[in-house]
Amino acid sequence: MRVDEVDATSGLLRAAYGGDYRLDPGYLDEIADVRSRAESAQLWVAADRVGDAVLGSVTTPFPGRRLQRDSAPDEMDVRLLGVAREARGRGVGELLMRHCVSLARERGARRLVLHTASQMVAAQRLYERMGFERVPEREHDFVAMGERRRLMAYALTL
Repeated sequence: MRVDEVDATSGLLRAAYGGDYRLDPGYLDEIADVRSRAESAQLWVAADRVGDAVLGSVTTPFPGRRLQRDSAPDEMDVRLLGVAREARGRGVGELLMRHCVSLARERGARRLVLHTASQMVAAQRLYERMGFERVPEREHDFVAMGERRRLMAYALTL
């Protein structure tokens, strides 16, 4: 993500997550705070070649670091994949995830891991289509906005 893409990326993530899911406003603010996240992680964007519109974004750790506490040292984790509504169905999410797979391989990771919530069905379909498998031992239930949900874990062996 370039400096001039920060605001667009923040808006995209707020719209993607806030428009599709019922989220706690504080968590939605955290998702949209890409400026702060960029200080401790790498944010990647897919941009339209015409007009440079940001179409999607994903977050990975800096080399040698982790985003999630339950990630093992030989794993690379990924967070907050988001695609603009108008770009869905164009392969943007898959492109960003393939970039993460390549990055994990370059870094020598054994697996690429991530979490997703039970209500994020479209994301689950993408991960499963790409060969990710569930990791039930890393999953747990939680309550958000008065609803019981499941934090699901997926991994792709590299």
